Amino acid sequence: MNIGKTNEFGKIEISLEAIAKVAGDQATLVYGVVGLVNKKAFANPLSQFLKMEDYADGVSVKNGKDGYEVSLYLVLSRDVKVSEVASEIQKQVLYSLDKQFGVHFHAVNVFVLAVK
Repeated sequence: MNIGKTNEFGKIEISLEAIAKVAGDQATLVYGVVGLVNKKAFANPLSQFLKMEDYADGVSVKNGKDGYEVSLYLVLSRDVKVSEVASEIQKQVLYSLDKQFGVHFHAVNVFVLAVK
């Protein structure tokens, strides 16, 4: 599934992998984020952190009834306030996706799978 956008020149298709890479990259830049992990790694989230080319495994993009939603699956540092880091991730990711793709995202969900 791709996100389609139309302007006066034609149609633009944005891949979910591109959105995942931008969202994952912005999330990992926030202080307190140890890394992005596979969204299916609930049993053992510390087993392997994702590299940039695999960010699509740790980011989920869906078209909900209110608009597009991005979900990130992360491991955070133990020395930070989780709510503050999660809020900063939401702000940074939402801003970056809006600026780079020009598509409005309704929600940025942050799932903290572990604290390390």
